[in-house]
Amino acid sequence: MAIYGVGSKWNEKELKDKFFDEGKFILGWNEENAEDLYSFTASLKVGDILYIKSNAPGSKKITVKGVGIVMKNLLSCISSGELGSDSCKKWNSLFVRVCWICRETFRLEIPKEQGKLTNIRAATIYEEHLPYVQEKIVSAITKT
Repeated sequence: MAIYGVGSKWNEKELKDKFFDEGKFILGWNEENAEDLYSFTASLKVGDILYIKSNAPGSKKITVKGVGIVMKNLLSCISSGELGSDSCKKWNSLFVRVCWICRETFRLEIPKEQGKLTNIRAATIYEEHLPYVQEKIVSAITKT
């Protein structure tokens, strides 16, 4: 299991509600321009945690828009027929199935003494390695 930050804006259009309503995460990049990102998305596993985020390059402030758990990986979505017969050719239909547990927006500010390299959080998708952020994300889905 790992924790990943993911984006939800396509051409300035916010899609988090679509992700929540449909129980999925869609990368949102044309495969011709983002083969590396699709390879990354294909490596997501059942049990991985995704958090939808917004972050300006270099900022220690993160807006978290939702947190969920991967329930079905990309290959399983393809092989089960959920994506349809020709969907592998349609970049905007490739997805992983996600149970969005936390749908509330909250903000994190990374403490000064931690996380000096914050440029990664402005990326479309990345693995989160900072323990401070990991703890806040896990806390969001384990609240009772």
